[in-house]
Amino acid sequence: MSQQILNLDELHALEHRYNNLLPEGELMRRAGQAVANTIDTIAQKGQHVVIICGPGNNGGDGFACALALKQLGYRVTCALIGCDKPKTPDALGMFRAWENAGGTTIADPYNADKADVVVDALFGTGLKKALSGDFQDAAMWFNERQAVHISIDVPSGLDAMTGNWVGGIKGCMSDITVAMLAPKAGCYMNVGADAAGQVLVEELDVSVPLSTVGLIEVDDFRHVLEPRDKHSHKGTYGHVVVIGGETGTVGAALLAGRAALKLGAGKVTIEMMSDRAPVVDPLYPELMITTEACDLSQASCLVVGCGLGFSAKAKERLMAAINTPVPLVLDADALRIMAEDLSVQDAVLARKAHTVITPHPGEAAAILRCPVEKVQADRIQAAREIAIQTGAISILKGIGSVVTLRSSRTWINPTGNASLATAGSGDVLAGMIGATFAQDFDLVSSTLSAVWLHGQSAEGYYAGMTASDIIVSAADTLDAMRSGEYDVE
Repeated sequence: MSQQILNLDELHALEHRYNNLLPEGELMRRAGQAVANTIDTIAQKGQHVVIICGPGNNGGDGFACALALKQLGYRVTCALIGCDKPKTPDALGMFRAWENAGGTTIADPYNADKADVVVDALFGTGLKKALSGDFQDAAMWFNERQAVHISIDVPSGLDAMTGNWVGGIKGCMSDITVAMLAPKAGCYMNVGADAAGQVLVEELDVSVPLSTVGLIEVDDFRHVLEPRDKHSHKGTYGHVVVIGGETGTVGAALLAGRAALKLGAGKVTIEMMSDRAPVVDPLYPELMITTEACDLSQASCLVVGCGLGFSAKAKERLMAAINTPVPLVLDADALRIMAEDLSVQDAVLARKAHTVITPHPGEAAAILRCPVEKVQADRIQAAREIAIQTGAISILKGIGSVVTLRSSRTWINPTGNASLATAGSGDVLAGMIGATFAQDFDLVSSTLSAVWLHGQSAEGYYAGMTASDIIVSAADTLDAMRSGEYDVE
């Protein structure tokens, strides 16, 4: 089961429940201990840790962390920002415990000695307005330190659900974020993915309820990783037909076809729009290439849109694919046609077979008829609106790709990095999804496995990755996972 992502109401209800069930301040004590334990794995006893604490419960977590670190043998300084004492009962109790233990508290972090580790405990998930005044200065101090940067729960200044800076004002940039109870969606999307750094989740020994949002995890598609039966042949693993490749964008269709082939489809045919397309792919001669219309009813899965173009022929073949009762993946130009012609969208909505659409934010905005900024302002909501509007599984691409069913069940992909921001990357993903459907994996496993593997293919790449590299890396990762040579935990 996916690791649950709770919305703010769910988080606050969970915190309230356990604050009533547990001894006073116990949940805060556990949070502080969890952060202290994380620091203890990366720092050395005796090093200096400076914690910037806000006036609320996030600041209380900071004081609890300070107490735990002091007991572990670290030198700790707390900077209480914007007040002379915390404003909430639990935080005030933890602050007094810190003072009674002989802890050092200052008002301005710039007066602290050089730190080896700095901890952001300014604000958690409840921040409603942009950082300003002393709080913005504290965040600036935090970012300027040449030290390990750690945020408690969520980087201060970040909208926990959307991954945007509250009010557009930059907040804390961390190397590690220790999320309490459940991961926060915003730490995987937009600027939040950079601000949060590595996200570690501490459930604090409480039972986290089920939610409609979760992270994609290997357990969500584990049977995709099972070795194939020996008693099988190419027909067992399906036939993907890719429709696209107009003059000037033939490579897009080739990339989708190559990805489908390398990720396990038994056969792949590319129906090219261009009459100048090659008759054979010299890199993958196993691909079948034609400029004639294929019998789409013989396909196991159709992938339409990669370099499709916008000709009358392109629209005709798109409608033929939509009207064929087999799984369908729509990408790129197919999405633009659908966005511009509501009759195409209605036809997609009426389909009975599985449909997956893979818009990037610009294409999503076109489908929703709204600015791109609105899509990025709330990626989960945008993906859900697209899924409802089209009846398809929506994959809103980008860092923290959002996968949403029509039912609003949603997953956020934690894999991937900026190396995937390269021409043809989306074409590869479309082909990978086609491959998983062709191999007759179920709806959720087919989609989630392709998205996760596509992101994971960038692991270890920081420069020089091309879309063709994504194909090879994703296939190698799948091979290693099936052979047991890849740690999937």
